[in-house]
Amino acid sequence: MQSPNDNSVRFPHLLKTKLLQNLPDSLKRKYLNSCEVKSHSPEINFIEQGEVATGIFLVAHGCVEISRLNPAGQNVFMSLAEVGDCVGEIEAVAVKQSIASCSGKKGTILLFLPRKLLVEYLGNIEFVKNLSLIFLERMDNNNSFRSIDKLDPVSMRLRSYLNFMSVRNATIDKSQAELAAIICCSRQTMNKELGVLRKKGIIDLQSGAVVILDRENLAEGVDQP
Repeated sequence: MQSPNDNSVRFPHLLKTKLLQNLPDSLKRKYLNSCEVKSHSPEINFIEQGEVATGIFLVAHGCVEISRLNPAGQNVFMSLAEVGDCVGEIEAVAVKQSIASCSGKKGTILLFLPRKLLVEYLGNIEFVKNLSLIFLERMDNNNSFRSIDKLDPVSMRLRSYLNFMSVRNATIDKSQAELAAIICCSRQTMNKELGVLRKKGIIDLQSGAVVILDRENLAEGVDQP
């Protein structure tokens, strides 16, 4: 009979996540079953920029948006964390303030491991290697994201961002207004550029989302993340 806190049975897909790869099956299950299941309102950040991290979050279902307040007080989109990804791990290990805020999309489920329990796993070299590889991949993606030259034409900036954000999921849950803010252009210009891509059959537009139909053509001339 399944125990109420048997997360390894409730979320078996997480046994294959990068954070737990190459660990003994018993240790994988112990990690998942030690976590607290949490869900959050999309309007509330479960990680607040500037607050000391209290543990590590693993995305069991849904999607997490990572953003950061810049010196001008503007909330700037940084990245997305999807199923199997973790957030807050580096700050939790270092016991430092979070460098960004995180909020879950509607329906997102998270597994939270408090830092006092995380310490036990830091004695396992494979677990530490997994954390390091995750951090290395994140730095690589962030560098690709930041390398999109703000001086490039809006059309190229848009293609670059859409390509970056669709690495793992063809549906990008961003409205045209949100994309305009990320790309740093007017909403009218964004509508025009999205219309061009739609006419070419590269994307489709849905309510509050962009669906990538032809990523190969979208990525033409764009540096791959």
